Amino acid sequence: MKPFIISTLFYLCLICFGAAAQNKQPLPSDNRLKTRLDSAVDQGARHYMDTPNTVGLSIGIYKNGKTYTYNYGEVKKGSRQLPTAYSFYNLGSVAKTFVTTMLAEAVVEKRVSLHDDIRKYLPGSYPNLAFRGQPIRLIHLANHTSGLPGTAHIFKSGVKDSLRKLSLPEQLNFYNVYKADSLLKDLHSLKPDTIPGTKFRYNGNGMMVLTLLLERIYHEPYEQVVTHYLKTHLDMTDTRTQIPLHSNRLAQGYDKNNQPQPYLNLVDYYNGPSMNSTISDMLKYLKANLSERDPAIKLTHQVTWKNPDGTGVGLGWMMDTDYKGVKIIHHDGHTGIGFNTLCLFYPGRDLGYIIIVNDNINQSRLYELQKNIQQELDR
Repeated sequence: MKPFIISTLFYLCLICFGAAAQNKQPLPSDNRLKTRLDSAVDQGARHYMDTPNTVGLSIGIYKNGKTYTYNYGEVKKGSRQLPTAYSFYNLGSVAKTFVTTMLAEAVVEKRVSLHDDIRKYLPGSYPNLAFRGQPIRLIHLANHTSGLPGTAHIFKSGVKDSLRKLSLPEQLNFYNVYKADSLLKDLHSLKPDTIPGTKFRYNGNGMMVLTLLLERIYHEPYEQVVTHYLKTHLDMTDTRTQIPLHSNRLAQGYDKNNQPQPYLNLVDYYNGPSMNSTISDMLKYLKANLSERDPAIKLTHQVTWKNPDGTGVGLGWMMDTDYKGVKIIHHDGHTGIGFNTLCLFYPGRDLGYIIIVNDNINQSRLYELQKNIQQELDR
């Protein structure tokens, strides 16, 4: 190629690159970049947000008795409006830790024992809810060792095919008809496939059964039980299973194809527990879990199951170690209405993270983000 052509192409590339750089909007953020923590968060957050199809990112950190919040991107694509510590998100499966906390509270109040046969709290006869004479106990629902199927009701293939053609709100409206009575009926046909307490298998259906049992134990809807506890014990007033859908604090969630999803209250007894919250409220949750002053919270951290790889389960919470082998307690969450969540804390170190994004790219990337921040702080 002639020198003139090479130099011309090089010049054109520089022009294109410069134009692209000028057109690229700076990443919105409220990070003030004044401290070492600020810099560590900024480095990790910008690495995360550099991936296509990210929209917004909110990070809450509880460290040495103080709380820090950081927000990046947009609460809604194209709005240039930052999310805040008071934006509402659906927490996905992190909701399960609230269900197990309410079980722990029932134990503290001496309403139940963790080793109670679940049939004690069911109406009628359920001889099927045992394996070789060994019953499913409350603790087995809370640590995913019940042996129950992961789905309470098997819909015919034709129904499933029809559902796939519906919009997300239409699908959820279909499932919302599945109430507590529906689950009670289907429980008559469910059987554990192994002796309860002997095999770990992550199970959202088991958590829905536990939610149903808590309602029977407390003689109140789960929503009332959990919100009363959170308000009176932890001063959490923005965490609930149902929120007003007209609120201007709702974050817009996006699916894996970057398409906006409607914010819906997930109230059925088929798909698993649901909870909505904010970074501000979840920092209170982290504080309570780190201090362990609340007896129910402390009980949820007791290891009830150990996996062969050394990891374990408390009541709902997952037990593991970080990249340096330091003990962590955590739970992540993913929801089809467009959010991924990570709640992780270091027991005994007064350090915890709550990270929520309004995209559905990959849950593992939130663990990577937390690790990147922690590595910077550990240097």
